Amino acid sequence: MDYKDKLNGVFPPCATIFQDGTEAVAYDKIRENLEKYNQTKIRGFMPLGTNGEFRSLTDEESLKVIEVYTRYRDASKTILAGAGRESVRATIETIKRYADLGVDFASLLPPHYFAAAMSDDALVRYYTSVADESPVPVLLYNIPKYAGGVTISADLVRRVAEHPNIAGMKDTSSEPLVPYIKAVPDESNFYILAGTINKFYQGLQHGAVGGVLSIADYLPEKCCELQSIHEEGTAEEAASFDVWIRKLSSNAAGKYGVPGVKAAMDIVGYAGGSPRLPLFPLTEEQKAGLRAALEAEGMA
Repeated sequence: MDYKDKLNGVFPPCATIFQDGTEAVAYDKIRENLEKYNQTKIRGFMPLGTNGEFRSLTDEESLKVIEVYTRYRDASKTILAGAGRESVRATIETIKRYADLGVDFASLLPPHYFAAAMSDDALVRYYTSVADESPVPVLLYNIPKYAGGVTISADLVRRVAEHPNIAGMKDTSSEPLVPYIKAVPDESNFYILAGTINKFYQGLQHGAVGGVLSIADYLPEKCCELQSIHEEGTAEEAASFDVWIRKLSSNAAGKYGVPGVKAAMDIVGYAGGSPRLPLFPLTEEQKAGLRAALEAEGMA
């Protein structure tokens, strides 16, 4: 399989929706969002990532969330399921459960409880050991601020990129994206996905194949439009659109994290709701400012 075919495009890192008052997972609301996303040009979905508040879910809830995606996704869409655990064994077992339900890829945050021990050698062994036994291809997920500071290096990318069951990496770090792209050996079946809108266009210019973008949770078509302009329009058009969408993200939900993304989803017509405690939802004042930012650009 050429992994590029399934990874080329935009993926929302999908929010997990909770019922007001009880904080129970609102699987019906997740389905409603999914069915709306199915009508857009996104390449697929990433459930159980940071925006999916996966650390706040039980294993049973996580399985049920995956069931919703595999049952109701359009057949043309790809599912990248967050499945990283702290040990090789636990990660493999989690992936097998998700693969049985029909996910296409497993996205793996690096183990980080023993962060000081997570050298490149340790991480190479983790990722290759998991990939050796995983029933689906795996992706590295580089986001040090939510991984105890553990950072995937460009050299680590080079060392694992030729494993036949390691498909690529989502990069949401503060590191420059281009060195990761350049570290990928020629002819390998390994692809880079930008993990933020601020890296998306630059990544596309240098060989990234797509992005897993928080702003795609509430403006999926605009993210797809940027990639389309890059591929089919002029460089000037793409650069101008990139400036516009990055500014919009910064002025809107970008500064509020997961609660902001969920509030923006509510404003534009998706189900967002409140995050699960200990996260707090936005204040009414913050929501008003977010709405104003979106309305100013004709997005709400």
